[in-house]
Amino acid sequence: MPLLAQRLLLAVGLVALAALLVEIGLSVAATMPGGQPARVVEVDAGPYPLRVSLSADPAHAGFAEPFAIAPIGQSHGLTFTVTSQPGPGVDATPVSDGVGGDPAVPGGVQGSAEVPVQGSWSLDIAIDGPSGPGEVTVPFQATAPPAIPAWLGWLIGFIPFYGLIGFLVVQRPRRRPAAAPA
Repeated sequence: MPLLAQRLLLAVGLVALAALLVEIGLSVAATMPGGQPARVVEVDAGPYPLRVSLSADPAHAGFAEPFAIAPIGQSHGLTFTVTSQPGPGVDATPVSDGVGGDPAVPGGVQGSAEVPVQGSWSLDIAIDGPSGPGEVTVPFQATAPPAIPAWLGWLIGFIPFYGLIGFLVVQRPRRRPAAAPA
């Protein structure tokens, strides 16, 4: 195999690797809470007033929806159980969401709601504390993600251009080494 073809294959492989790493990074970033929540809802779960923050509004189906729950007032001795419930007409099963302590909010928790399909969903929050149990439901929508990311569409759309450049590189004239004088 000529050296030029090997270098061309190496370049294609490196571009594909870079595209894969970018896609992995974007997928991980989609499940991380951002700086500002997209939607904040204040609700009462029995005797406990809560502030529920959702990272995206509407949520993206197929990705986890990061959320945070902050108690207003009492912040000690509370335990939370969160479940993602599909709405009417949504063909999915309820998903139990894990929550962990929020280091930025005393007594608060954060977690990710699993939203596998598009449609109407709700975050069912059960809380237990010194004043007894309480429950509340926070509805939200999940939309389907685009068919492919925009950057991948451009990458695929330019394939003929890459082929043309590769063809021109292969066709360029080669220099032959000069013959040594006798």
